[in-house]
Amino acid sequence: MKLPTQRLLSDKTFFIEFQGYLSNHGKHAIVALDKLEAKPERIQGYWDMYTKLTPYSLEIEKVPTPWDQVAPIAGLDEWKALRGKKEKWQEMCVYLEQERAKKNDSMEELVRSYAPDLMGGIVGALTHGIIHFGWGLDAGNDWMTTEGLAYLNFCHVGVDESKFQVDAVNDASPMASMLRIAEEYETKNLRETWIEPVKAKYDKTFHPELVKAGFQWELAKVLSEPHKVATDLPTWITKATSSEQLWKDLYQTCTWIYLATKTAQGNGNFVILHSLTSLWALEKVCRVMNDPAVERRAVMQFYSSLVCLLATSNAGFPKKEALEKIQVEIPLTKHDDKDSFDWSPAVAAAYEEIEEHNIKLVYVMRSLWSRYNEWHGFSEAARTFVLTPQIGPVQTEFKA
Repeated sequence: MKLPTQRLLSDKTFFIEFQGYLSNHGKHAIVALDKLEAKPERIQGYWDMYTKLTPYSLEIEKVPTPWDQVAPIAGLDEWKALRGKKEKWQEMCVYLEQERAKKNDSMEELVRSYAPDLMGGIVGALTHGIIHFGWGLDAGNDWMTTEGLAYLNFCHVGVDESKFQVDAVNDASPMASMLRIAEEYETKNLRETWIEPVKAKYDKTFHPELVKAGFQWELAKVLSEPHKVATDLPTWITKATSSEQLWKDLYQTCTWIYLATKTAQGNGNFVILHSLTSLWALEKVCRVMNDPAVERRAVMQFYSSLVCLLATSNAGFPKKEALEKIQVEIPLTKHDDKDSFDWSPAVAAAYEEIEEHNIKLVYVMRSLWSRYNEWHGFSEAARTFVLTPQIGPVQTEFKA
């Protein structure tokens, strides 16, 4: 990565959230722009814009305490006690820096020591904990990675792994699972029999730190009482022929879902886009952890959380008909011509974007396109931008 980019990613001026629940996305855009070979002045320009006023027309916030006045948390017991409490992010960052120093300044060793235990909460902050963490690793920036690791502990929330029934359903692929769940969601009216009753069950004493976050609070309720469609795990998770096949299948399925749920105007679904950018981050983390058992646990949590996320969203779980249709329109056999396909329009559009989610989308889709034999689904998704949602202190639910 360019030196100016690393300087921005190492910046310690700003807090990890603003408004008490919105994640600071600024560094994510910087990583994506650099990976897309944007000019240094464009990268700096985006940083200057975002740190002045975000696309939500809200300002990000500076850290409340100067770093030289931040004392680290007491140790591993406090680290675990703070999990999901949304407290002491700065103190956890300082603690992790001290822990890395004890490991010969090895970020890889720090990740292998602290990340496996956090894989049960990767949907926290609408997946932005794992995104910040994994994208820091992708950038090769130790400070951003430290921020993300602390953030994942800070915002940790997910499905209780003790509820998982491994190999409970014999599905051949992730898309087969999505089709099965889409049918059950409709035939058993899971919106009315699962989602709405769970959302109505809890008052503001449940995860009080998430109340102002709106959709994140509702999702946390559903995660706490998952339906069997989310906890009866399919056989493809444990029976995949290889780790690489597992990631490929997940990327293609999430891309299909993203394309199947775009609006009549051709815009992507804001919530579903996060499944792609968080999966990218999760893979980066798993590669560093380098433990097949932990990787499978992480995928189990990703799958279960994704089912809950889709079911909880305003649009509900994707329709079976739409999922079937997109597979016909863009089958796995449809590939772009490697030599003639032109990525420059999508990349140029990303350079001009204010909405950072779209910049990340183009970077991830172009990378996957190159990695997986120019599958057309990836290039199509790269052209399917999301609109910036209207969110703020008053309106906090993503319209997706």
